[in-house]
Amino acid sequence: MSFQHLHVHSEYSLLEAACDLKGLVKDAAAKGFSSLALTDHGNMYGAVEFYFSCKDKGIKPIIGLDIFISPGSRFEKPQGLKYEQLKNPGQLVLLAKSYKGYQTLCSLSAKSYFEGFYYRPRIDLELLKEENQDLICLTGGQRGLIYDQFIRQGPELAYETLKILKEIFGSHLYLEFTRVGKVKEKEFELFLKKAGLELDILGVATNDVHYIKQEDYLAQDVLFCIGNNFLLKDQNRPKMQGDQFYLKSPQEMEKLFADEKSWLENTQKIIDQVDIQFVLKDSKGKPIYHLPSFPTPEGMSLSDFIKSEAFQGLERHIDKLKSKGEVWSETQDTFYKNRLDYELGVIDRMGFNGYFLIVSDFICWAKSQNIPVGPGRGSGAGSLVAFCLQITDLDPLPYHLLFERFLNPERISMPDFDIDFCQDRRGEVIQYVTQKYSQDAVSQIITYGKLQCKAAIKDVGRVLGMGFSEVDKVTKLIPEKLGISIEESIEQEPRLKELIETDPQIANLIDLALKVEGLVR
Repeated sequence: MSFQHLHVHSEYSLLEAACDLKGLVKDAAAKGFSSLALTDHGNMYGAVEFYFSCKDKGIKPIIGLDIFISPGSRFEKPQGLKYEQLKNPGQLVLLAKSYKGYQTLCSLSAKSYFEGFYYRPRIDLELLKEENQDLICLTGGQRGLIYDQFIRQGPELAYETLKILKEIFGSHLYLEFTRVGKVKEKEFELFLKKAGLELDILGVATNDVHYIKQEDYLAQDVLFCIGNNFLLKDQNRPKMQGDQFYLKSPQEMEKLFADEKSWLENTQKIIDQVDIQFVLKDSKGKPIYHLPSFPTPEGMSLSDFIKSEAFQGLERHIDKLKSKGEVWSETQDTFYKNRLDYELGVIDRMGFNGYFLIVSDFICWAKSQNIPVGPGRGSGAGSLVAFCLQITDLDPLPYHLLFERFLNPERISMPDFDIDFCQDRRGEVIQYVTQKYSQDAVSQIITYGKLQCKAAIKDVGRVLGMGFSEVDKVTKLIPEKLGISIEESIEQEPRLKELIETDPQIANLIDLALKVEGLVR
């Protein structure tokens, strides 16, 4: 099979594509694809999940990014442009050839947010000249930069931009051809063919996938309306034209590009250049953790330092108890020290000395700055080492709390401290950690909201233009059960089933809500 999809969007193109990630990979496998690319709009949120989903199905993952290109400098915020130009600047599809290429994409994505964000995360061609290591570039098809310039400003500018891209990417630049029925499609294709011959740039066929099945085009349109606050019936709103942006089978693509088979074959030539490996486990299957280096006094190892700090913490605790008049026996002393030695041994063997010291460090710093810190929650409260290092505020031994519930050699995963900082000042703690360990060693974790049962119904009802009371009578019939799906609700609530069967408008609402339910928003 020659053709493989290289321009594909998932639910992580937030409210712009209706492909749930696992369903996308499953459908690609069912259609016989041996490779699949993920090129979400402006972000790489789905990259790791996509990589392992593909591996599970025996598909070669191609990680990419559909990146927005600023019309001028990425630092400028141009005034006077139309809404459509601001929300949809021209795009390029970038594919990583290797892990180094993946890191290049990460850097470009970060800079598109930190330096270029204006309605969209953007970069410019100047940044691409600096950062293009191990990347393959596709021109973006009929939603791309070249098409945008061709339609809005004429073929001359589009041609000059192609020359710049050719200088940047050389033989790793490909002209992207899509046949989805957009305005001036044939005229644009002729322009690309001519430019390709003159500039020695090969062509490649794609389909700019935004939904899995052809009939899902309406679900994608609904998502777009949810994200941009439009009604489905609005006449002049932006939308994707037609129903062709789906994961077409190899046979459909071969029929569509029967006159240009080399464009199909070139997809496989690109894939042959790609080899990305995420190494998250060592040869024994043990997870590899990437922690910043904790600075210890000269000549002192991490294991020696944590032992010294922990035993000093224990001595402080004993002194505090004695000062309150409590009796401290030799038996207690031996028991505590044995427990501390045991825990330190497990922590050392599992390689978490630095982790405990880092957490202790920023908690102690916060306390020294009078930033309120919680006493510690969860299984971490069972660790005497954590107590002695002031990570937690509860002595676990009088309460018979088990260290093994928190950390043991059978549990091959990073121990998890649940820590609470005052929400008004936790930014100071993040700033301290960033300054101490460097910006390159610190990241924050994002949380994704999803279109769950009731939210999906309410949002779809809104874009369909239904009144609040009409939608409310549906959502009130959803059983009060955590995590319940629309399908389960229909099975459990006869009145909801009856509404769907008797009211075509409600049936349409539920049908569309089912299509978008569970997608990232």
